[in-house]
Amino acid sequence: MDNHLMSSFTILLLSSFAATVAYPARNELQPNQMKNHHSSVSSYNPQPKDFPTEQLYRAYLIIQRFKNTIISDPKNVTATWIGHDLCGETTYVGFYCGSPAGGDKKLTVTGVILNGYNLHAPTLEGFVNQLPDLALFHAASNNFGGDIPQLTGLGYMYELSVAVKDLQLQARPKRDIPPDSTVGLGGNTHGHGHLGFTDAKALLLNHNNLSGPLPSNLGFSKLSYLALANNKLTGPIPPSISNLEDSLFEVLLLNNQLSGCLPHELGMLTKAAVIDAGMNQLTGPIPSSFSCLISVEQLNLAGNRLYGQVPDALCKLAGPAGRLANLTLSGNYFTSAGPACAALIKDGVLDVKNNCIPGLTNQRRPAECAAFQSQPKTCPAASTQVTCPAAAASRNAAAPGERKVKDYSSYVTYATLHD
Repeated sequence: MDNHLMSSFTILLLSSFAATVAYPARNELQPNQMKNHHSSVSSYNPQPKDFPTEQLYRAYLIIQRFKNTIISDPKNVTATWIGHDLCGETTYVGFYCGSPAGGDKKLTVTGVILNGYNLHAPTLEGFVNQLPDLALFHAASNNFGGDIPQLTGLGYMYELSVAVKDLQLQARPKRDIPPDSTVGLGGNTHGHGHLGFTDAKALLLNHNNLSGPLPSNLGFSKLSYLALANNKLTGPIPPSISNLEDSLFEVLLLNNQLSGCLPHELGMLTKAAVIDAGMNQLTGPIPSSFSCLISVEQLNLAGNRLYGQVPDALCKLAGPAGRLANLTLSGNYFTSAGPACAALIKDGVLDVKNNCIPGLTNQRRPAECAAFQSQPKTCPAASTQVTCPAAAASRNAAAPGERKVKDYSSYVTYATLHD
């Protein structure tokens, strides 16, 4: 089978939204083959007329530009990135060709799989965001730094996955996947398959060296899964995240350096089952909008600088009003919790250890709490009233939630983190 056609396993991966799968490329050359292959084509400088389509020529230029930025290539994979045959059997290891659904069906680069090559480059900007027909980008076990690439120009991109750890994940059963996320293999054109795309998308960039702020236009696309854990991202969570209200199922911002006030807009993500912004430097009270999170099952805000009261309306989401199964608020500076929250503490659903709540065990020292409370506070106070999105209000009235305790591996974003 042509290396540059998606294998049945890859298609299963696409259709089921398994997050990151590390596996060797099927056409990886042995060192002696690599040497002979490199010497035979190193002096060849292809021209536009040598490429089957203009799209492939443009992709060639982008790949060569990215190749020149690579600092380390221990497996010498880039030695195959030479010549005009981007879709060949032994050339351009890691690149896959196809014809995007719709349009003129011209052959182009639709997939990049660089798992396990330990490539080191300062940034992905100017590479992944310059391949306009790209549908799949997997790059586990590499060292790519810089900011998160701006992907607004990629009409087909639905999954961008970059991780440092060599993750091995099983394909998730279709019954666990939202119905609009299925992706399949379309018909063949001259032996090349093409992908059928939907609106479901994932941006999975855990375990990298990414820095800088989150893009201000984070809601650029209807993301379903957003995982940016264990990076060096700074600055606030942008208000535009509320644009993902109708699409986002999971968001993982764990263990970065995010700061600023916990945004009201985060509470507008009424379809999200996972919201994890633990281990950052976020501050302020929990906005009253968080009572709108009727789908949330895992909510982690531990290890920040949050303060004030733990809202009783939030804790009530563990009852008939929602599906909350785990609420982690440890390592903050909360000073009180209402009756519904007290019940969750007793049941082990709510963790408020290492806060400043009088009468509870395992709290911060009084001097530590006093020192924090004496500091000026600039975040707005939590409102006593909130208007939830209409969709959330209607869903809440139509069908009460059901609390289900699930294993972390059953969530797409946590599976990319822990498996």
